[in-house]
Amino acid sequence: MPLPTTNVPRRLSGHLRITAELHQQTQQTYLSRKEVRVPMHISKPYWDDHSLLVNAMSPTAGLLEGDHIEIDVHVKSKAALTISNPAALRVHKMSTGEATLSQSFHVATRAFLETNPEWLIPQALSRFTQRTQINLEAGAELLFIEAIAPGRVAHGEQFAFTRFRNSLRLTYDGTLAAFERYDLNPSQNGHAPWNAAGDSPFYGSLIFVSPQLEDSTPLWREIYDLQHKGLIIGCSRLSSGPTWNAKILGKDPSTVRHAIQQIREAFYKSIGRTPTALRRQ
Repeated sequence: MPLPTTNVPRRLSGHLRITAELHQQTQQTYLSRKEVRVPMHISKPYWDDHSLLVNAMSPTAGLLEGDHIEIDVHVKSKAALTISNPAALRVHKMSTGEATLSQSFHVATRAFLETNPEWLIPQALSRFTQRTQINLEAGAELLFIEAIAPGRVAHGEQFAFTRFRNSLRLTYDGTLAAFERYDLNPSQNGHAPWNAAGDSPFYGSLIFVSPQLEDSTPLWREIYDLQHKGLIIGCSRLSSGPTWNAKILGKDPSTVRHAIQQIREAFYKSIGRTPTALRRQ
C-alpha cells in the first residue's frame, strides 16, 4: 500500500538502506550494503563482540513539510545488528502537506535485530505519517522499540500537532503476527485513551521476538511489576510465532525511558544475549 500523497512537492527525499551479514572468517557482523542520503546519516559502525551498533541520525533540524525518509534494513543469518537514533526526530509545523517515513526490516533465521530510537516529537501544527513493515524468518530474534512524545511539552504543545498516522505490520515465518494502525487527530479527541496516564502522556511500544521466549518466561511478570502511579504497562502475546508486544504510557519522558531500559535489560537476560551499549550522550 503506497504512502498517501499530497500536492506539496517534497523538499527532501532521503533514505537509509543497509544489509548486515556475518563475516565467515572473523565471525563479526559487518555492513555488506550501505546507501545513505540526506536527511539520513550514520556514524561509523561499532562491533562490541555481541552486536554491530549503527547510530542513524538526521543532520538537519528535523522533518519539514514534504520531506520523506525510506529505511530498508536486512539482517542476514547469524548476524546481529543494533540500530540506535541518539537524537530525537522532530516533525515541524506545516501548512497543508505532511512528512512521511516508510521503513522495512527483514531478519533472517538465527539473526538478531534491535531498533532503539530516541523520541519522535510531532510539534505543533505538524502532519506526519509513519509506516513500518517487519518480516521475520523462523528463528529470528527482534527487539523493536518506539518512543513517541505528545509534542514539545516544555513549550505547552502537548497534542498540538494536526495529525499523526502510524501503522505497523509484522510477519513471522510468512504468517501475519500483528497489524496495528492508528490515526491521532487531536481536534477530534483521537488521543483521549493516552490521557489515562495524565495530561501529557509519553508512549512506548516494544515488540519482542525470540524462540527462547515462552508464556511462562519470567520476563512478563517483571514487566507487569514495573507499573506504578504514573506508569501504565500492558503486555500480550501476538497471533503468530514467539512474538509479544508491550505498551507503555507514562506521565513524563524519564518515567517511560527508565521503564524501557529496564525491560530491555530483562529481555536480553531472558534470551541469553548481552545488550549493546548505545553510546548516547
